[in-house]
Amino acid sequence: MRLSIFFLLLSFSVFVAKAQVISEAEHKIIFQLTEGNTEAHSKFIRQINNVLVAAPNSKIEVVTHDMGVDLLKKDNNTFTKDLETLVDMGVEFVVCENTLKQRNLKKEQFLALVNFVPSAILELVIKQEQGWIYIKAGG
Repeated sequence: MRLSIFFLLLSFSVFVAKAQVISEAEHKIIFQLTEGNTEAHSKFIRQINNVLVAAPNSKIEVVTHDMGVDLLKKDNNTFTKDLETLVDMGVEFVVCENTLKQRNLKKEQFLALVNFVPSAILELVIKQEQGWIYIKAGG
């Protein structure tokens, strides 16, 4: 019995050791999100949290366009609390205004934590020119 408890505690300590700070540097990361399904959104939020645990000084911006903007809509959003927590941790979420036009969406349909950019692609280009690391989110 004691041996089982020992191995259980050992396994837990290995898990805890993995969830620790790896880098104190200020990494500048820009994510592109274009997927609209909730499973992809759930995984994506988990990934951002993992980055912030491993590198808590990271600056993160999430650029959404196409169906990715659905993550940030007000109505029936099961991720609102998670998104607010991420914003409190310094993550910025932006929505492409070109997508709004193409999909007949209004800014009022989005959570108050959202910012808007005229063009998602141009935002990605500008950030990369400024030295931000680009990551395509989702599948």
